[in-house]
Amino acid sequence: MRIEFPDYNNCCVNLMNSVAKHFGLKAEHNTLPIVDKELQKGYKNVVVLILDGLGQHILMNRFPKDSFLRQNFAQELSAVYPSSTVPATVSFKTGLTPLQHAWWGHFLYFKDLGQTINLYTNNDAFSRKKVAIDDVAHKVMPYSNILDKACEVDKNLHAYTLVPAEARDNFGVFQVTYNDLTEMADYIETLTSLPDKRLIYAYYNEPDDTMHKFGNDSNESAKLLNDINYIVENMCTRCKDTLFLITADHGQTILHESRDITNYPDFLNTIHQMPVGCTRCAGFYVKRGREKEFVKLAKKYFGDKFAIFSKSEVLKKNLLGYGEMHPELDNVLGDYLLCATDDCNITYSTIYGKPKLNPIGIHGGLTLEEMRVPLIIYGNK
Repeated sequence: MRIEFPDYNNCCVNLMNSVAKHFGLKAEHNTLPIVDKELQKGYKNVVVLILDGLGQHILMNRFPKDSFLRQNFAQELSAVYPSSTVPATVSFKTGLTPLQHAWWGHFLYFKDLGQTINLYTNNDAFSRKKVAIDDVAHKVMPYSNILDKACEVDKNLHAYTLVPAEARDNFGVFQVTYNDLTEMADYIETLTSLPDKRLIYAYYNEPDDTMHKFGNDSNESAKLLNDINYIVENMCTRCKDTLFLITADHGQTILHESRDITNYPDFLNTIHQMPVGCTRCAGFYVKRGREKEFVKLAKKYFGDKFAIFSKSEVLKKNLLGYGEMHPELDNVLGDYLLCATDDCNITYSTIYGKPKLNPIGIHGGLTLEEMRVPLIIYGNK
């Protein structure tokens, strides 16, 4: 497969800097001209809607040409890297790159605790037990939400974050939880009908969850995508004086193979703990003096499916973006990244058992399907 590197001049970071600039904040990065132009029309309400996993490939190959979402497609965007939910959603909230906010993976190693922790659940990544300290990631790598800052600048602006009821990341502006997409749409219609300006960040965990289980080419996914298109169309056409900026955190590809690193004892012996990040962008902490051996064995066992980058190469290639590097990133990144370029996962068995997750749809790698997402714009004046 072709390697698709992130474009940090055409991604969600730039989209959110357009929104930030429109609401009186300083743009930390370049903005998107197409969004800037639309925002100049003076809508009372702005809604940023993230449909998790709805990549450009999904939009163009799984939706009819006359569907609402395809008809209002404006341009392609790049995903941030890794092409995964945690780094992307934090970039949406902050307008910063993963290099700047350091939330680059689903589970990261915090050396002061000596634990690898799932950032959103605050559980130990291996035992899955709750960590003794609350909200570790937010304490070590705190961030400011664009919506919060916009409300501080404009006292007449009301901002909301809409997330599924089971959402675990509840930091930021006033949060509304919902049970399904229809309920989310009803909330947005109600909020946008109220006086004063509204800025809404709405996150929906589909079609990602369904495509993980069944693949993007399944009947289950086809039905869900049709439902999403129908509900979103009805919502957008009912909300007056509202601009909808609809996009995704990443796309998905189909998984055909998983490789458990514990099946390669010589490779395992070169690292001093299990990898961090995610299964398609794995960060490895290598034993001192074993770097050359690690690279040699990584190429031997994974080189046909993964690109191998040292920490310095990750930074030099701007894989995690531009800006001032977060001071904690050096600790949580690891020494090398193995980045998927094909249809394979990296997994690992531990004392707690073998990997339980074996999805069909997958993301986190550098393939075109994972790294390209659509920007859909609908303005109702």
